[in-house]
Amino acid sequence: MNALATFAKLLPPILSLVLIGAHFLRYGNYGLLLVSLAFPFLLLLKRKWVAYIFRIVLILASLFWLAIGMEIVGIRSAHGLPYLRLAAIMLAVALFTAASALVFRFASIKERYGGCKESALVSAASFILVAAALSFVQLKLTAPPLLLLERFIPSLGWLEVLIASAYAAILAEQIQNPKLVPRWRVRVWLAFSIFFFSQFFIGISGVEQMLMTGKLHIPVPAVIVAGPLYRAQGFFMPVLFLSTIVLVGPAWCSWLCYFGAWDGFAASTMKKPSPPFGRYQHLRIAILVAVVALALGFRWFGVSDFRAAVFAVSFGVIGLLVMAFYSRKTGMMAHCIAYCPIGILSITLGKISPFRVRITPACTDCGACTRACRYDALRTDDIQRRKPGINCTLCGDCLGACPRLSIEYRFPGLSGNTARALFIALAVSLHAVFFVLAMV
Repeated sequence: MNALATFAKLLPPILSLVLIGAHFLRYGNYGLLLVSLAFPFLLLLKRKWVAYIFRIVLILASLFWLAIGMEIVGIRSAHGLPYLRLAAIMLAVALFTAASALVFRFASIKERYGGCKESALVSAASFILVAAALSFVQLKLTAPPLLLLERFIPSLGWLEVLIASAYAAILAEQIQNPKLVPRWRVRVWLAFSIFFFSQFFIGISGVEQMLMTGKLHIPVPAVIVAGPLYRAQGFFMPVLFLSTIVLVGPAWCSWLCYFGAWDGFAASTMKKPSPPFGRYQHLRIAILVAVVALALGFRWFGVSDFRAAVFAVSFGVIGLLVMAFYSRKTGMMAHCIAYCPIGILSITLGKISPFRVRITPACTDCGACTRACRYDALRTDDIQRRKPGINCTLCGDCLGACPRLSIEYRFPGLSGNTARALFIALAVSLHAVFFVLAMV
């Protein structure tokens, strides 16, 4: 009986979405029709952020009905046709849609979609950020379509937008607990990489819809720098890389890099990381200089695309060997901190971002965070300075490891908890967007 009463109370928002779905059906937009019909299934998730999202969507839908009504009334008025009854109907539909958001004020519905307000706000923000970014892509970047489902079935990209947005909200909710961050981060990061490379291999096997341009680009991080220098064109990836640096600093290396995910997985096989060899800082700078010099040299001396591609693939294979023989055995992400040229760029340019991780005076120098850090950013001297080393990628693994909760995110003007909430919303949103759009 309780379930039936709950369904009855939730029926108005469900009907509102069905009504707007009928509008999309009339105009042949089957993607948005599917989104309208699929959206109510979010109500099965008993989470506070679901109630927030439904309220926002219903208000936007009511404004949509008003805009459509005004447009149709204007057309009929201009042609001397009667419009009062139509205006009344459209206004009634808009008011019903807006009023249906009020069901989430019922005590029983509030209880069903209860939870921590702060956590729900982070999840709702992640949902909105992903939905807004991908909706822009779906509406504006249409030649060729960037959303994968859109490439196979026109307008189905809207369903992909909903799925990615819900994924971001669920992930943001899970990692609100600092102790769960190391487990979830490595798993979803690896899942992203598997999906990315699966698209790549399917694409080069002949299904060109799985590739961004139909042209082959070697998916090795070093190519982000070397490729544009060699071709003197193709700056999409460097611009994308710099954009993420501005938003979340060096978190590219712990949340977004399709290659680094495997290094994280290899290192996670060891419970406790061992210190890396002493001069690896100099080694990665030398590798960056060598990659830049070779890319420019290849261009100046007219090295063929095939030979350049062989070099890029070989560089990537060596990186995989570094993961297999060093990261897996030491528990330290050797590829990311000692070999990858994008790694040194990420942590250096990452200082542009105002996000930081700091150690508070409550620290007792117990060293628990050192054992949790896979990037060699929390050595004893770093802890004593109350500031992570240069290798910090803002991954957040150390926060849950600290028994006194003396490590926190910092952002100018915000408390530690608020800064972490903002960082999670941005990092998770970028991760979800990359999950959908990352194609070679």
